[in-house]
Amino acid sequence: MIFLLLIYALIIIINVPQLIKRREWRELTAFFILYTIAFTLGLMYVLDIPIPSPMKALQHLIVDVLGIKYPQ
Repeated sequence: MIFLLLIYALIIIINVPQLIKRREWRELTAFFILYTIAFTLGLMYVLDIPIPSPMKALQHLIVDVLGIKYPQ
């Protein structure tokens, strides 16, 4: 787990100051959103927490929200 934290800290140290210096606020926001998702999934993997399947979310979106039924 410490290795995971070190790697993610190194990524922030390398990328964030350049984005702030160039005033790329949209890119910085997108970076932190994707970074948070990746860090959360990595942490769940390291701690042996089951990672939810994205297919269940897609199935819920297609069937329940959009109302599209699959032919049987």
